[in-house]
Amino acid sequence: MSNKFKLNTLALSLIAASSVSGLAHAEQTYIVKMNNGIQAQTQQVNTQAQHAINDVMSQNIVDTLVSNVAEQVVTMTLTKEQVALMNASGQFAYIEEDFEYTPFSTSQTSPYGIAQVQANLVSDTNVDQIKVCIIDSGYDLGHPDLPQNATGFADAAVGLWYKDGSGHGTHVAGSIAAINNSVGVVGVLPSDKVGIHSVRVFDDEGKQGLNSRIGRAVDNCVENGAKVINMSLGGASKSQYLEGRLNAAYDKGVLIIAAAGNGGDATLSYPASYDSVVSVANIDKDRNKNVSSQYNAQVEISGPGTDVLSTVPRGTGVVAGVTVSGGSAFSASGMTHSVEGKLTAELADCGQALTTCTAPAKICLIERGGATFASKALNCQAGGGIAALVYNNAAGSFGGTLGDNANHGVTIPVLALTQATGNSLKPYLSQQVTAQLESISDYDVKSGTSMASPHVAGVAALVWSNHTQCTNVEIRNALNATAVDLGTAGRNHQFGYGLVQAKAATDYLTQNGCAGSAQNQAPIAQFDTQCTALSCSFDASSSRDTDGQITQFDWNIAGQVATGSTTSYTFAQAGTYAIELTVTDNEGAVASFNKSITVADGGVVAGCDGIEAWSASKTYSKTGTLVSYNGKKYSNNWWHSNKNPEQNSNVGNNWKVWTDLGVCK
Repeated sequence: MSNKFKLNTLALSLIAASSVSGLAHAEQTYIVKMNNGIQAQTQQVNTQAQHAINDVMSQNIVDTLVSNVAEQVVTMTLTKEQVALMNASGQFAYIEEDFEYTPFSTSQTSPYGIAQVQANLVSDTNVDQIKVCIIDSGYDLGHPDLPQNATGFADAAVGLWYKDGSGHGTHVAGSIAAINNSVGVVGVLPSDKVGIHSVRVFDDEGKQGLNSRIGRAVDNCVENGAKVINMSLGGASKSQYLEGRLNAAYDKGVLIIAAAGNGGDATLSYPASYDSVVSVANIDKDRNKNVSSQYNAQVEISGPGTDVLSTVPRGTGVVAGVTVSGGSAFSASGMTHSVEGKLTAELADCGQALTTCTAPAKICLIERGGATFASKALNCQAGGGIAALVYNNAAGSFGGTLGDNANHGVTIPVLALTQATGNSLKPYLSQQVTAQLESISDYDVKSGTSMASPHVAGVAALVWSNHTQCTNVEIRNALNATAVDLGTAGRNHQFGYGLVQAKAATDYLTQNGCAGSAQNQAPIAQFDTQCTALSCSFDASSSRDTDGQITQFDWNIAGQVATGSTTSYTFAQAGTYAIELTVTDNEGAVASFNKSITVADGGVVAGCDGIEAWSASKTYSKTGTLVSYNGKKYSNNWWHSNKNPEQNSNVGNNWKVWTDLGVCK
């Protein structure tokens, strides 16, 4: 070990002065580099200082890192006082703490949803008595964090059941059954005891999920002994065939769980909206409904489905982020259809990149807004940029795409950042940063009702494994009776009965037996409206009661009362009116549903002079825009283009893209 470190007289004096008192304080290890621009002046050192520095140099140097003509770098144990005095001497290029890095953890993580549904509070020791069937895109058999005793089935047209081209099914499986094995993540059922049966119904592109194929998958689940079926899939159309297969499975004692849908609207999605299926909404870690989660009368319960970390086929999980000098790392997400890469270069500020940004061999920092993501990336690329970091122009994260497919012309990696991350990177402009977007992990984060559904399926299996004497209907009732009430009091269209709870449901069945407390479930009220001019008909036949029947329908139509499952009313004049339906079930429980409707008289209206004629080539984005067409006036209800008003309107309401306001004078 070499400890030859040349110091001038001032430095020696400073160290000598602090060598006794300073060493009484706590020491830390520092990396010290000599400033070669300062020439040594050892001949002027007095005896006391020389002895002191000799002591420090002989006792405090831990190791020599670099020793040559160009530079000398060592590690030393020093007090803070000694560091301050040495820095003041001007003899050192730097003195920095030899701080400790830790490896990026390969330890196990419990995703937030596990605790949120109380899965960590209930033992799954007996879950080997329950089989869960996953109807999805396949299962990565061999994944180190998933059960290996899984079975499965797939039609030849979609591929092997134990392969997963899209990663969707494997992500779902991880939320249900990722193993408690010290690595990766854990699922709701982590003991590696649950029986998993995977039926693949999608090909590698997520297609060919035919109704017939899914119906056969349900039968296959039943034939292979499944007690719980998870279906993180859906569509807008009903099917008598599929509904029949689901009803048959339910009648045989199978509990069926499905995703409510990600349309962000009140439409019904199937299979979730069949009565034999539990429809699951998506909530985030703060128990807020995700804006994309569909809401309707069929939504029955909620589960964690936003930013869920789970398993994906090995080596396909996306690692995305930005690392800056000093080692600080910022998370990111990859733009859909972006190329991958890991690049280190100088960071350049490109503003919104609305024109070519000159950034030769640099990484572009770009603010969202003003142009498509692909255009921004191309403007970075045109200026020589090798990667693009697009940060949000509002608080929070966002998902972006470069186009509907990979034919967008962008050949550099493009990452999406939060606004906070973008602002945090600005101090590093003109410095070296590393942008990474690579599919190399066995885990990934996904969001959607597809991610919420398996949490509920896992909880159903967990609760059932502790009360195997109960039926599927009794388990379903217990989950609903013990869910954490969210949103407006009682069952509602956004959350159903609320957030599913494993321990609460288990304790409920322990205390009350499989029949539970026999508490009557409230009915569900809803109605449809059809208007012609000022006359409207109202139909409440879609209202229902899950544990009985509705015996009374009461209407309040603009202050006028009526009864019966259907009724009609003619308004005196055009306008917007409040309609309320109240239903009562056979045990006296009530539920109400309210909505407003707008009616027009459909007759002669103010003239069309001065109102722009409708154009098939124009996009109508502003609500309330007026147009004329074939002597009639129409009002726009939402964004659209090339929607003929005559063919795409209803009189007196906004169900269609246009509202017919009547004949012009």
